[in-house]
Amino acid sequence: MKHPRRVAIQISTATGTNRWQLYLMLVGIMALWGGTWPVGRVVSATVAPWNAALLRFAMADVVLLAICLWTQGAGSLRVPGHLWPRLVLLGATGIFGYSFFFFTGLKTTEAARAGLIVGCIPACIALCSAVAARTWPSLWRMTGILISLAGVWLVISRGDLRTVLRGEVRVGDLLILGCVGCWVGYTLFARPVMRELSPLVTVTWSCVLGTVLILRFALAGGITGELAAIQSAAWLGLVYLAIPATSLAYFGYYHAIHRIGGGATGIFINLVPVFALVFGCLFLREALAVGELAGGFLVVAGVMLALREPRKLTRPVQ
Repeated sequence: MKHPRRVAIQISTATGTNRWQLYLMLVGIMALWGGTWPVGRVVSATVAPWNAALLRFAMADVVLLAICLWTQGAGSLRVPGHLWPRLVLLGATGIFGYSFFFFTGLKTTEAARAGLIVGCIPACIALCSAVAARTWPSLWRMTGILISLAGVWLVISRGDLRTVLRGEVRVGDLLILGCVGCWVGYTLFARPVMRELSPLVTVTWSCVLGTVLILRFALAGGITGELAAIQSAAWLGLVYLAIPATSLAYFGYYHAIHRIGGGATGIFINLVPVFALVFGCLFLREALAVGELAGGFLVVAGVMLALREPRKLTRPVQ
């Protein structure tokens, strides 16, 4: 009889006003993540990719470590020895690889287009998760995945699907697809790690280890000589990418998962490409063709369809 009571109390803490506050916080987080694309494009115009990545995550690491110490204590940062190789893999995919494709791709691809392309990440995660589990996705989910991928094709082809078949694809678009691959890999590799470490600690260590990997390339690229030449606008962009859009956003996102669950929280990811599109058009004066906008709509619609779970009738807890 005690177990149902605990469940009821846990659910009640995330209802009413508290739940709506969490929803508003999640919308704000998605706006921060959507803003990373136009801000990243501004930064990448004047700062070398490895240097930008190092500065971003060096600042983010400090804040994430402080948040971990404040919320979970120093003991939370202890890692079992067998998990270190997996954390290095997370740093290599989600931080090192993603940063390279992010800053390099945004040199030649508009922020709005990039945001629409990466909007397919949840659908790709759903597909790869099914493959990894050796299970065939439901017809409902598979339809959503295919619609989302078709939308990406439409965005990359700028409304003319034949351009992809002819190989007339921007290098920047292909690099942004590298972001998709890296983040899908990071998500899948992180799941077993998060069974033993908290999500916040997992993210923190993956950021720290990814920064170490980036450091070698940034030093080889002459970051020490470029620091003095970085303009104030780029510095502001790097601070935005590091603290609000990385450290604070991840802390809030995983707090929301703890309160209302991963399913409800994950739905808000669909807002990221929308915010990227709006901010790219508003602040960078980017213009997209009708075909690209249609592709973006298909990406978001496909993801929503793929992540939607049919409602099941359940018996009440006795």
